[in-house]
Amino acid sequence: MDQKTLFYDERFLDRYAGAIITDPATAIVELVANCWDAYATEVKITWPDGKLEKQFNIMDNGHGMTRDEFQHIWRTIAYDRISSGGSTTAPPKDVQGLPRPVFGKNGKGRFASFCFASEYLITSRKNGQEFVCRVHRTPTNPLMLEEISFKDKDVEGHGTEIVGNGTIPRLVFSEEKARELIGSRFLANPAFKVKLNGSEITFNDISDLFSKREVDVEGYGKAIILHINTKKADKTTKQHGLAWWVQNRAVGQCEWRSSDYERIILDGRVSEAKRFTFIVQADYLNAHNAVLDDWSGFKEENQVWVKTREAVRDCIHQIIFDSRKAERESCRSAVIENIGTAINMLSPVSKDRVESFVNEVVDTCPNFGENEIVQLSRILAKLEQSKSRYGLLDLLHKCELNDYDTLHDILKEWTVGMAKLVLDEIQNRLKLINELRMKIKVVGVDEVHELQPLFERGLWMFGGQFETIEFTSNKGMTNVIKTIFKDEHGKGSRSRPDFVALPNSSVGFYARPSYNENYDENGVEHLVIIDLKTTGLALGSKEKDQIWKYVKELREKGYLKENTRVDGFVLGDEIESGESDPTRQGDKVNISPLLYETILIRAERRLLNLNNKVKSAPFLIDQQKALDKFLSPVKVMQPDLVDMPSSSIQEVA
Repeated sequence: MDQKTLFYDERFLDRYAGAIITDPATAIVELVANCWDAYATEVKITWPDGKLEKQFNIMDNGHGMTRDEFQHIWRTIAYDRISSGGSTTAPPKDVQGLPRPVFGKNGKGRFASFCFASEYLITSRKNGQEFVCRVHRTPTNPLMLEEISFKDKDVEGHGTEIVGNGTIPRLVFSEEKARELIGSRFLANPAFKVKLNGSEITFNDISDLFSKREVDVEGYGKAIILHINTKKADKTTKQHGLAWWVQNRAVGQCEWRSSDYERIILDGRVSEAKRFTFIVQADYLNAHNAVLDDWSGFKEENQVWVKTREAVRDCIHQIIFDSRKAERESCRSAVIENIGTAINMLSPVSKDRVESFVNEVVDTCPNFGENEIVQLSRILAKLEQSKSRYGLLDLLHKCELNDYDTLHDILKEWTVGMAKLVLDEIQNRLKLINELRMKIKVVGVDEVHELQPLFERGLWMFGGQFETIEFTSNKGMTNVIKTIFKDEHGKGSRSRPDFVALPNSSVGFYARPSYNENYDENGVEHLVIIDLKTTGLALGSKEKDQIWKYVKELREKGYLKENTRVDGFVLGDEIESGESDPTRQGDKVNISPLLYETILIRAERRLLNLNNKVKSAPFLIDQQKALDKFLSPVKVMQPDLVDMPSSSIQEVA
């Protein structure tokens, strides 16, 4: 068997070409578009009629094809028109005009003739050549080419003709429908004329799809706007847009320009852009020298053109707005009904605001569907009911563009309540680190009032085993240690009874209870002792031994069992040489000297160094201002006035 032979199922072409060979409306548009892409100025079509045995025929005066070009295009199944010939086509040598944007891109239009005949003959002339080829298909081959004749020189003219041959299919698509369809899509350029059964297709053939308006332009003249609505949207906007005619000649191309989108509120995603064609006839623009010499566009600085463009855009905007009236009213009613319960819970003023918002969005945002408007309206109703009102919108307004995508991703994976719970915890920990870092810089800081309360909330800094909320200050243990030092009136002893205040340190005890088999509390399972030393005191064995004395005393008093786990931490700003290792007393007691800076670095790492990443967060900035105020010295009067008697101060004043 020949390894190069390809076999096709008889259904291949029907599936590959789809509607192009099964739907007459799609097929005739494809064939006429091929004539446009060939830069034809005249197309003649004979509509098939099985009863009269009249075959389909389409003939144009475009570029035509040489035999080699035809063989390449017709034999390439997935022919790429754009990469092979570009996105525009220039006129033949004997035709004047601007380059045309092409409609075709995938080469499937060559199959369209099979919609009107079981096979066809194609004749094409170009560069002095002429060929005639029979095109048909078999159950195993989707496209068979059989050359009938070929002339390689002295052939005049250019163009292509396709004549149906063989069986004429029975069509339910009439000649009148074909005239209307072709007219609604190919009347935008007066230099492209299509005749069907000998009669040129005109605006009269699309009377049901056609309307007309006039616009006065400040005494310069009247612009006539012809509006074509195909009713059914095409796949793209290529056969639609805004066309300008001056003295029955096209200026530029028929298309939707970016400036049209902004002013008319229309783009390729809106169905109207794929249904509407506007032809503007403004002959007076030529008399006012507004047209470029090559007729590719208008002179942007010409005031007559500027005023005409603005007036025409306003009129087209109104036409589109009016065309959507029924759709808008339907959408408006559906939205109000959908959010009726939420609206009825609002005050009269809030209710009016939400209804006004719905009306505004429905009228000015045609891209928004009913579901989107319902969602926005419900959010607005909730904002009206909330305490913060529109503060959220103000915060969103201040967000960077990428923040919106990030917020969307967060809310997809987290509920707001859950996110707030986590963020609150992170915020509290970041603020704790920030405050500790600032306060340990102060020489002689009041460790009882300023530091010990912070460490009470920051046991997690010492390790994951201290994360549990069961660790609480133990006043009983504190009182035991106070009796040891017999210092009932020491610094902070009355204002902070949870801590033991000593001349050069403060000690806090944080216990986690233990439970018996009946789940009754029966003692302490885990004790954390935090001994904060003043700055300038080097930590050594004496300081570590002090914590061991606390443990022994508590055991003697019955507060601790032999199996109670104890973690003691002695914190200062320096450690004696050779004293940085922890001290262990048996299996249950571990005493570690730590630098304030070390514990803060550990805390930041446990928070994945978020402190540096979010240091510009509003809550940290606000806290920084408060800490700066805390650290700022109190203003006093001038030193030379402080020691002066009051009478002297009055004299100076």
